[in-house]
Amino acid sequence: MEPIKSDYGEVVTMHSSILNEDRKILIYVPKDPDNPEKRYPVIYVLDADNHFTQMVEYSKYLSRQDVYVIPPLIVVGITNTDRVRDLTPSKSNFDYSGKPDTSANAPYKNSGGNEHFFQFIQKELLPYVNSNYKTQPYRILAGHSFGGLTAINCLINYPDMFNAYIAVSPSFWWDQKFLLKLADKKLKAGSSLSKTLFFSDGNEGSSPESPFHKDVLKFDSLLKSRNIKGLNFEYASYPIESHMTVPIKSYYDGLRFVYHQWVLPPVSDEMINSETVMKHYKGLSQKFGYLILPDEAYFNGLAQWLVKNPKTLNNGIKILEMNTVNYPSSSRAFTALGAAYAIKGEKQNAIASYKKASELNPSSNEVKLRLQELQK
Repeated sequence: MEPIKSDYGEVVTMHSSILNEDRKILIYVPKDPDNPEKRYPVIYVLDADNHFTQMVEYSKYLSRQDVYVIPPLIVVGITNTDRVRDLTPSKSNFDYSGKPDTSANAPYKNSGGNEHFFQFIQKELLPYVNSNYKTQPYRILAGHSFGGLTAINCLINYPDMFNAYIAVSPSFWWDQKFLLKLADKKLKAGSSLSKTLFFSDGNEGSSPESPFHKDVLKFDSLLKSRNIKGLNFEYASYPIESHMTVPIKSYYDGLRFVYHQWVLPPVSDEMINSETVMKHYKGLSQKFGYLILPDEAYFNGLAQWLVKNPKTLNNGIKILEMNTVNYPSSSRAFTALGAAYAIKGEKQNAIASYKKASELNPSSNEVKLRLQELQK
């Protein structure tokens, strides 16, 4: 099971005893050279043959230091062997129009394997990823069409397998609306389900009256009427997008919805301080269920901006002091703080910070030169 490197990360071939076959898994891991032990939440993407690279690019861009509206994510893509088998919740030979097809070459004759597929994910894939990669205990499942159907089936039957679900154009038509009926039965009014769900559809059926669109609306109405405690959900309709273009917008909006609280609320340069920042990240830690510290690089960049202005110099220093508390082994954090102290004229504090930076990174000539300048 030795991974093969690719342009977008690694390709792992793992044998599944549950499915009795080899499965190819695509895995992208963010790189942080300043923090090689950093752990990341994980998004699992169905139909990886189509959607893995797109999700990797969204993850990379949206978590970039100058964007930073979501955290960096490990992206795990599950490629298909028998898509209909794995991504349908029941055995059925009814097609989209509701007509049965029992011919020898019927496209859905192997359907109904969701249960086995979930067992593969739960008992084989998740343990493999968690034991071989630096993961945080927050997981997202994303799927399109039959994959969207699978994501909602997982939410209904195995909600604790993931923390958040993105279901793009879920095929509720499957097996004479099997999953809509199941949702109606299992999602009880006033029950609790502390999960996040984003779901969507495009112009499937090409009219607002199409059965596909009506089914998604029925699911939205069902969730609204049941008033399920803790379920944070949003439905988005993209009437100008086709079934095959709707994932482009939906996966972006889905990631933004899952992490809609990630960004620090708007605050002026004059008012920002480390207490406000730490309070926000304490709230994020509570929401996502693991310790989330303010990102060192992002707040270092913000502080560099603040220290340029005499009116906000102290605010910048407070942010940099926060970074050294949160990242006590970071030479970069102490170097930045030393530079800010020097701007303010606090020579002894600057020297102390640079000395600490030099201890943490003895090979840095830049820090040694700055120390020599201050100690003249």
